[in-house]
Amino acid sequence: MPQKLSPRIRISFPLLALTLQCIIIVLFVLFMDYHEYSPKKYIATYAVFQDVNTMIFLGFGFMATFLKRYGRSGIAFNMLLAAFALQWATILEGLFFEFENSKIRINMTSVIHADLSAVSALVSIGAILGNTSHIQLLLMAILEVTSFTANKWLLKFLFQIDRKTSAMYLHLFGAMFGLTVSRILYRPGLQKGHEKKGSLPISDLFSMIGTSFLWMFWPSFNAALLTLNRAKAVYNTYYALAACTIATFAISSQIHNKGKLDMSHIRNAMLAGGVAVGLSAPLIPSAYIAMIIGFIAGGTSTLGMKYLKGTLEVYLNLNDTSGILYTHGLPGIIGGIVYIVLLSVPSVSEDLQRVKTSHTDYWQTALFVTMTMGILTGFVTGLILKLKIWKQPSDLKCYDDQIYWKFPHLATMI
Repeated sequence: MPQKLSPRIRISFPLLALTLQCIIIVLFVLFMDYHEYSPKKYIATYAVFQDVNTMIFLGFGFMATFLKRYGRSGIAFNMLLAAFALQWATILEGLFFEFENSKIRINMTSVIHADLSAVSALVSIGAILGNTSHIQLLLMAILEVTSFTANKWLLKFLFQIDRKTSAMYLHLFGAMFGLTVSRILYRPGLQKGHEKKGSLPISDLFSMIGTSFLWMFWPSFNAALLTLNRAKAVYNTYYALAACTIATFAISSQIHNKGKLDMSHIRNAMLAGGVAVGLSAPLIPSAYIAMIIGFIAGGTSTLGMKYLKGTLEVYLNLNDTSGILYTHGLPGIIGGIVYIVLLSVPSVSEDLQRVKTSHTDYWQTALFVTMTMGILTGFVTGLILKLKIWKQPSDLKCYDDQIYWKFPHLATMI
């Protein structure tokens, strides 16, 4: 027998999605306008925009297909949420940072800002992937993008931190937000695992396709908003990822009693180096420093997945489906610490010295504020999503495509 959702979801999901889209269209009519770039600047920026878009729709999409019976939902819901989040983020970014003469100007830079805000939502959603309905995911994307944009505005208001820099807090903020929501939505029936919460060789393979896309385009991601030292950011990210990959493979093999590799380590931890250098990529003076940071991030992420994951699930009732704590959270903390350390090194560069005179005393507080904002707004979002009206699937129906998708001849995915 095929599994079914409540018949009311036939009304509630389309009604919510269409209402939200209509609201966005009205807001675009009232406030949005185009701002023309020079042809050369447009061509240069469009290439970066394409790289970021590839990460969002292919990288994060395929990476979410690792669950053996949730592949369709993983990749398709990623596209649904990204498509909505980038529209909503365009409006919020404009209202918070670019609202002039009652209009918000759209250009390639503003679109990239919106894409990065959308990524913060995709990071957060990884924590509750498979055990929430698509209605809850859509609502979470709205609230997370709103919270992340508000955090960037707060950092600019309190510490004069440019949003191009604060945007790189998306990994840390997204992880704190998503993990808090997951904790609020905790259900005892999912604590000791779930028969459908696992992977198969084919689902792992598809997920690695996503990881490969993310790995390839991460240098562009870290350099997307930069005007100075963009090349240095690309180089540092590239070598940090390379060293991180070696560390991940080596440590994954070492901690297995037969020296075998764990695909869950590989698909997650080998991206930690890109996260860890996100803030400091344009400031790191030498490639070997970036490699050390990437190596440490890869090792920390792999060991965290091995030794922390089970402990957190049992003692903190924390269900992290995609392992965002280890891919984004811990590396994000490492990245914040690295940036603070770099600010104390006088020989880094003139750019670093300029930042140092402006913000040195504030960056530790900014890191704390970002984590606190992620936790507090995630807590409120979790309470909202816990309301029964949002059709959260029962324990039996979690991590399964069949309750959302039409299958030929009611075939069961295996």
